[in-house]
Amino acid sequence: SRQQSLTDSLSSSGVLASARKLDMLPQILLQDAKAQPAIMIQGGSRRPLGDAPRLVANYGGQPEDWYKMASNQSAIIEGSVVEIHWYRNARTLLNVEYKIKRTYPKIAPKNQ
Repeated sequence: SRQQSLTDSLSSSGVLASARKLDMLPQILLQDAKAQPAIMIQGGSRRPLGDAPRLVANYGGQPEDWYKMASNQSAIIEGSVVEIHWYRNARTLLNVEYKIKRTYPKIAPKNQ
């Protein structure tokens, strides 16, 4: 079929392999985030999380136990900086709600 010949053509040219690698990079970052030390970006009693009441209701603990974490590694994928964020209970070390965060560069407007 036409679709199969297009897929074969893309496979032989390496386009699909490159696309698969791009799809896998966030998963690799997630695995690294789970295995590496992380950065606390907000939480505790000094900078309480707005999500703390929800986290307490869903996972337990006290509001001051919860911190928002970020991976200490990031990658640039298709023009965006990709890193992993999640919540951690500092008392129990429970990590929950991992998500991939993409940040796109701001483009300055051209002078008119």
